[in-house]
Amino acid sequence: MRVQRRRDGIVRLRLEHEDDLYHLDLLLEPGDSVRASTERREATQADRLRPGRGAKQKMTLTLAVEKVEYQPFGQRLRCHGPITEASRDVGQHHTLLLGPGDDLTLGKSDWAPHHKRRLREAAQPAVRALAVAVEADSVVLAEVRPYGIRELRALNRAGGKGTGGESQKAFFARVITSVADALGSGGAGAAAALIVIGPGFLKEDLLKQARADSPEQWGGATAVTAGRGGLAGVHEALRSGKLPQAAAQIQLQRELEAVELLNDALAKNLATYGTAQLRVALEAGAGERLLILAPETCSQKGRQLLALAEQARTEVVEVSPHHHGGEILAGLGGAAAVLRYKL
Repeated sequence: MRVQRRRDGIVRLRLEHEDDLYHLDLLLEPGDSVRASTERREATQADRLRPGRGAKQKMTLTLAVEKVEYQPFGQRLRCHGPITEASRDVGQHHTLLLGPGDDLTLGKSDWAPHHKRRLREAAQPAVRALAVAVEADSVVLAEVRPYGIRELRALNRAGGKGTGGESQKAFFARVITSVADALGSGGAGAAAALIVIGPGFLKEDLLKQARADSPEQWGGATAVTAGRGGLAGVHEALRSGKLPQAAAQIQLQRELEAVELLNDALAKNLATYGTAQLRVALEAGAGERLLILAPETCSQKGRQLLALAEQARTEVVEVSPHHHGGEILAGLGGAAAVLRYKL
């Protein structure tokens, strides 16, 4: 996301890729103003009576945000609300459909610290990876995005290892073709790293064949050992902190590592969760790090906890709900804190 201009609580944004929609979804709140170019049907009585009625016209308008709809890994975000500024139809409701390549102006009455932090994070170059998780007779391709993991394809070895079954070389050839398709499809095309994950020597066998068959795509690929394949192996590799340098800056890995440290602290009675307990810890200055689900930052409880953390200068880590670490944090009520000392 490109932040083009800031003034009087208003920022000018350009959406450059799909990951920006995740950040925009967390920035937009009821009462904000959004101005963007769109298409809208003519709606006057005269328009309805003439031939070609209902034709869409391009226009630029501002609406007051009432509702935002976004699906993780989606390519569009829908923003609903009444029109407040336009050449016509002021007061009527409209839906802005926003996606990569669109420009918009976002206005807020109050830019809280977590909003500014989200803007800074969104302005960083997006780092992605394509993970190839290998097991004995199956391979899973998964796209690792800054906020979650999406399975792209699962491949199974035909007939297994038995007599008459697909050979390992033929199976790996199918995997190599599928990786090329994934990298060329656009979804994973911006991947900064190709990572082969799994137990034993299978991943090295795949890498050896792939580098020989397709050196331009696999030359920089890295093998990472995990106890299993599939999506579980991808999560394990991310939590291990052993990703290659090209993928080490993926926000998702930092979030998973923070949740792992939280689990360790809980085992040592050096962490707490629950709104009342968190308030006590933060007000006492005992909170070293506050972990909070990103959508919770828009709730009243979340805002109160963030304000307390700001006052106590407690580090804040916003965690996406779209991965295993987010699921763990959701099970703790959506927020938890690592403590400096036992309470």
